[in-house]
Amino acid sequence: MHARDSLDSAGSIWHLIAVHLRRYREMHNMSGQALADLLGCDRSTVSRYESNRLKIRREHAEIIDRTWGTKGMFTDLIGFAERADEGDWLMELSEYEARATRIRIWEASVVPGLLQTPDYARAALTAGTEDDPAAALERRLARQTAVFEKMKPPRVTAFLSWVTLAQQVGSAEVMRGQIAHLLKLTELPLVTLRIVERQAGAHPGLNGSFKLLTVDHRDLAYTEAATRGRFLTDPFDVQEVSVRYDWISDIAAPVDASRSILEAELEKY
Repeated sequence: MHARDSLDSAGSIWHLIAVHLRRYREMHNMSGQALADLLGCDRSTVSRYESNRLKIRREHAEIIDRTWGTKGMFTDLIGFAERADEGDWLMELSEYEARATRIRIWEASVVPGLLQTPDYARAALTAGTEDDPAAALERRLARQTAVFEKMKPPRVTAFLSWVTLAQQVGSAEVMRGQIAHLLKLTELPLVTLRIVERQAGAHPGLNGSFKLLTVDHRDLAYTEAATRGRFLTDPFDVQEVSVRYDWISDIAAPVDASRSILEAELEKY
């Protein structure tokens, strides 16, 4: 069964957009390749749009609205879908992470999932509300593999609050392994870790953790909450998160100093 055959246009706005995209394309006797040429993308992107494996870009929706005379319908539907914040956000995050060429992370409380050891991840997931921690652990490790073991890994920059090191997750042995893993990651040429120390005081990062993902030459923002994450694709929203990231960068310890902080924390365990 094709992915598009499982779309539920009555239960999801994103599914509705995908269904209408294919319906209008066929109504205008346009092939998938012809639509791809119109949008300036490849045929596989159109296929992912129509199966909802990829959310349609706003600029592509605007081109479609102008070309097909739909009076802003696709653009408006994207706005409604983004505000509804629906869908399998974790699956969407995994897909974007795997395709990203650059990942920027701010983490205020725990080591980010992409940087966790299996033992740390297991301890964190077991302490949470996961119905199936073992399955959740498998998904988390699969995300790491998709990012760090692909042919061209992304540039990863992570700012970690001092709280992520002070908050013990699991046993002392688990923490020792986790901090040793972070130190090992700092040796990778495409990974940068910097610590925001306690004396940095109040700053915009206290509002919550987030990621900035560069996918297909554009930036997406992902913000975290207690029960689910949310993607921000509107350029103004993404810019606001980018400004917060730059502000945190201004107060984070330099790379060498951050490594020294990690080494000192490792000694404590």
